[in-house]
Amino acid sequence: MCKFQSLAATAAPANTFQYAPRYTPKCPLATLAVQQIILLHLRSSDIVKAMGYPKKHTFAATDRLRYVLCSKNLGLDGSYIDPFYSSHEFVLELFRILQVTPEQYIEEIELIRETLKQAN
Repeated sequence: MCKFQSLAATAAPANTFQYAPRYTPKCPLATLAVQQIILLHLRSSDIVKAMGYPKKHTFAATDRLRYVLCSKNLGLDGSYIDPFYSSHEFVLELFRILQVTPEQYIEEIELIRETLKQAN
């Protein structure tokens, strides 16, 4: 079998978006975000570019995006910061880019933040 044929055999079906499976959401809001990424056919580099990250920060920003989407608290614990966004600002900007209305996430974000405050 040709090398390319074996790759084609393992490729994602035509009706799925192949970049989102890299994320394993651990909370309902992260699942919502990943669903929007699939729906909008966005790559992580598209998202961080839309968030205003300079090109030289693309790798670090996409790493932060992956961290947030795979975190059980959306990275709102402040454990992953950069000079561009606080943890809260990052999540809000992410949902804006993903065209998610605030009504869908504000209450849940505040609940996560309260839970984190009580834990400290």
